[in-house]
This record gives sequence, structure tokens and C-alpha cells, in this order.
Amino acid sequence: MASMQKSSLIATAAIFCCRFTGLIREITYQSLFGATGAMDAFLAAYRVPNMLRDMFAEGALSQSFTSAMSKVEKVEGPDAAWTLANKVFSQLISLMLCIVAAGVLVAGICMQEIYPPRALVEYEIQPQTAPTAGQIVAEAGDATGRYGCSAIYQGIRKNADGEDVARFLGSAALGALTPTSCLKEGALRNLRPGDSVYLYTTSEGIPGGSSTGLPLLKVEPQDFMQLATNLCRIMWPFILFASVSALCMGALNVFGIFGLPNLASAAFNIVTIAVGTSLGWLIDPHFGPSALYGFAIAVVLGGLAQILVQVPKMRRKGFRPRWNLAITLRGGKLSITDPVVRKVWLLIIPGVIAAGITQTNIFINTAFAMYLPGGSVTALSAAFHLWQLPVALFGVAVGMVVLPSVSRMTLSGGGKSEIPGHLAQAMRFVAFFAVPSMVFLGVWGEPIVSTFYQHGRFDAAASHLTGQVLAAYSIGLLGYAGMKVLQPIFMALEKPWAPAGLAIVAFCISVGLNYLFVHVLHLTASWLALTTSAVTTLNFFFYFFYLRHLLGNMACRTLLPGLLRILLAGAVLGLGCWQIRELFLDGFTGWSFMHRLIGIACAGAVAGLLYLAASFVLRVPELDAFVRKFLRRRQA
Repeated sequence: MASMQKSSLIATAAIFCCRFTGLIREITYQSLFGATGAMDAFLAAYRVPNMLRDMFAEGALSQSFTSAMSKVEKVEGPDAAWTLANKVFSQLISLMLCIVAAGVLVAGICMQEIYPPRALVEYEIQPQTAPTAGQIVAEAGDATGRYGCSAIYQGIRKNADGEDVARFLGSAALGALTPTSCLKEGALRNLRPGDSVYLYTTSEGIPGGSSTGLPLLKVEPQDFMQLATNLCRIMWPFILFASVSALCMGALNVFGIFGLPNLASAAFNIVTIAVGTSLGWLIDPHFGPSALYGFAIAVVLGGLAQILVQVPKMRRKGFRPRWNLAITLRGGKLSITDPVVRKVWLLIIPGVIAAGITQTNIFINTAFAMYLPGGSVTALSAAFHLWQLPVALFGVAVGMVVLPSVSRMTLSGGGKSEIPGHLAQAMRFVAFFAVPSMVFLGVWGEPIVSTFYQHGRFDAAASHLTGQVLAAYSIGLLGYAGMKVLQPIFMALEKPWAPAGLAIVAFCISVGLNYLFVHVLHLTASWLALTTSAVTTLNFFFYFFYLRHLLGNMACRTLLPGLLRILLAGAVLGLGCWQIRELFLDGFTGWSFMHRLIGIACAGAVAGLLYLAASFVLRVPELDAFVRKFLRRRQA
């Protein structure tokens, strides 16, 4: 267990560097482009290849390859393991070249499916001698008097190009309106000609104080679907480089190297920030929508950097690249000659379904969020990156360390009896860090978002929306972290089909709930995040009870007492965080950046000490073991 904790902490430190630089990358995006339709287009375009990367390469392929290579390395030695790696590398590159070519061709179709229909806006000013109460409230609440006003909906007509045009009559000039301004047609679905609405073009135009009582319609500067299509085509090669990088990571994990592979992701973030900002500035010094082309190119170059960082270490461990497809053509059919390679690919089929549950839900959320007001996609993406930070630091790191060791345990009958205790301690170790993370993100969602993202064009309104989304995500954080520990075990046991069955059920639940929240109840983006939390928690419980069935037990006597103490310490932390927010963090989004940074740092330090004190009093095993080990070293 000590070895697992040490390796986990090494992986955690490397992942922290990766996630921290990833957070800097997100801050760069939000500061330069804000929660806008253009940024939504970039994220939607990136979501397609990135989802396939997470589902296929870093999920199923990486896990099945690591499991198979671990067993070959133990039985036949390092040379045989690297021979297997060359075969899988050769087949993967060939497959990914075909996928990239197909992706470039169908990028337009993908974006058409994601983007909801848009209607151009035709706006005419018609002075009225007796303004309505709604208009008076609207004009009083509009700080600028230019970027929002009430209007009368006149219906939809077709223009000469066959495009839908939504017509409005307003009582005042509407600033930032252009010939390409548009509305999502879904927002007009429940309106009839003659209905009063409130149009706004920027967040400054949203009425403050009292509500107008009118439907709020966000007018966007243009339909960014073509921009999203072009960006998607540029970024498709990223999946090739990311997939090869994931195999490099898996190969190094087999030899007990966990730090460098995760630092490779930090290289991706650094290249994306540096190259993207430079190219974006060269394309458009004002960082308008066209500057995003520079960031799209940087994403591809960042994927290549991930590979280049890992290759020298692989060569020192004995890797010598050889093109070896291990495929023969017999009777007009292609067949894989190596049975181990064949097993890797057979495990991938159900693994893609099982490992891609969360990413599929995120993709579904993106598609549904396109029907919500502008900035919803950006809010979901920004909150998800903060949510993933503690999961990656602990859940992914521990799962990465556990997989090779459990794979070797399955080779002997006696070793299988050790797996439940190994997993119980791993889950308890993850819970010790996941529970306080869940509390911090849930109770302090808006202050945390404001501290990291509220710069440049990312304003207080965007912080509020993203904070709500983050709080909804936090509900499923503990289940998501536990799922990341248990998910690779099915690959080690070569039982991937059971979790794959749940993935189909989870997919249906996600679609059903998202449709209910967006198209029936017309709720905000935070409810889409709540769907993800519910599905990931459901997945964890399924994984846990099914592994208990496969292994005979899950060492609950080891897991549950410690987990209960951690949850009680988390409850104490939750009460403390709630009081700190009410007493000291009121009006946080209106503070200056330096005050926000100092405020959240001091509050976090106090809350962290409170959690450690509660854990010490409750004798949480992880903290208790660390204290005893520290005292022994002091005495020595």
C-alpha cells in the first residue's frame, strides 16, 4: 500500500502540473474571448475530436494496452513487451489516419447536428407615445440604454436567400446590432406574433433590479456554425497525436513511470497557450473570432509535443520503433496475427462504450446547451475543467497506478484474493481528497470561478452562471473519482462488457433528462451538469457491486469505517465553508482580482485546517497513518 501511495502521489504531482497549466489555458481562452458565441464555436469544434480521444485513446485503448503489456512484460520480459507495443502503435497510426481523413470530411455534418437552427434578426424602431410598464422597467434597468430594450415579436419570414428572419418592432435603438445578428429559433418556439419580449445584445443590456416580466432573448452577433466547422477540420489531426501519446503513457506506466507521461500533457497546454496566443495575435491583434484559428493550429502542435516529450524516456527503457502491422490478408479478409494484439482490440470495443460515458454525456450537454443563451457552452466547459482537477489529481492518478499492479495479480490465483483489499485502500485514499474537493466546489463554486476566470471579457454574470454549473457538477465528484479507480479493473479482469451495458442505459438517461430540462422545463445549464453528476454516481455504484460479484467481496470492513469518518469530516468542513461564505465572501465577484485571490486563499487555508482537525479527531485512517509515519521519522 505504501508503494501505491508513493506512486499515486508522484502521478498526482505530475497531473497537478498538467491541470494547472490546463487551467491557465482555460483562463487564457476566457480572458481573450469571454463567454461568447465565438468561444462556444471553438469549444464545440474541439469537443468532437477531444471526445473521441477521451473515449477511445486515453480510455479504452490506453487501459486495454496497459493491461496486456503488463502481463506480457511479467511473463516474457521487456523485449516482448516492446514488440507488442510496436504492433499496436503501427495499427493505431494506420487506423487514426483513416479516422482523421473521415473526420475532416464530415466536420460540417457534425457541426450541423450540434448547432440549433438560427434566424436572422430584423429590428425596426417604432416610437410609441404610451410605453408599456414592461418597457419602462426595461429602460430603467438598462445601464447603457443601448444594448437592451423591449420589443414586439412580428413573426418569421424568409429572405431572398431562403434564410429565416425573425422580425421585431422596438421603441429604442438596439446597440451592437448588425446585419448578421441572429437568434436561436428554439427561443422563438413559444412566441406568437404580437408578444412582447426583451432583446439584449450584451450582458450590459440585461435589465437589473426588478425583472421586466418579459421573455429575455439574447441576440448574437452572427451564426458561428461555419467558424466551428472550419476549426473542427483544423483540429481533427489532434486525435492522431493524442492517441499515440496515450499509448506512450500506457507503455511507461508498465515500467513504473507515472510522472513524465502526465507532464507530457503540461507540454500540450504550454504549446497551446504560447503558439495559440502568438498565431492568434498575428491573425487578429484584437483577438476577434478569426484569432481562434491560431488556437486551433496550436491544439494540433500541442498534441505532437506530447509525443516528443515521452519518446526519449521510452528509448532509454528499450523502445526501438519498428513498423509492424502484424496483419495478413487471407481469403480476402484482414486478420491480426498476434493473439495478444487481437485481445487488445477486442477489449477496446466494449471499453469504448464503458470508458466514454462521461465524455458522451459532456458531448450531449454541449449539443443541448447550444439551445440555451449564449455562453452556456463556455460555462459548462469552464466548470468541467475545474471539476476534473481534483478527479484527475487523485482518481485518475490512483487508477493509473492500480491498473498495472492488478493486471499482474490476475496472473495467479492467489493474487486475486489481494485485489479487494488493494481496491478498498485505493478508494479510501481517493475519498480522503475527493470529499473536501466536493465541498469546496459545491459551496464556493462562484468565488472559485470568479478567482480563476473573471478577467477580461469573462464578467461577473459569466462567473455566476459558471459557479452554478460547478456546484451541480460537484454533487457527482466523489462518485466520478471512485469510478476512475474502478473502471480500469474491468480491463485487468478482461470483463469489459458488463459496464458497457450500463453505458447504454446511462446514455438514454442523459438524453431523456437533458431533453426534459432544456426543451420542456426551459432550465439553465446547471441542470445539464446535474445530469452528468447523476449518471457518473450511478456508474460508480454499478461498478462497485459488480466487482463485488466478480471478486467475491470488496473488503467493506476496510473501506466503510474509514469512508464514514471521511464523510463526517467532510460534513464539518461543509458547515464551516458555508459560514465562511456567508460572513466573509459576500459580494465576492465585485472585488478586485488581488482581493479575490487573497480572500479565497485565506478562506481555503482556514477550511483546510478545519478539515484536517476534524479528520484528526475522527481518526481518519489516511491522516492517522501519515501522522504515525511522520512521528517515526522524527524519532529516528
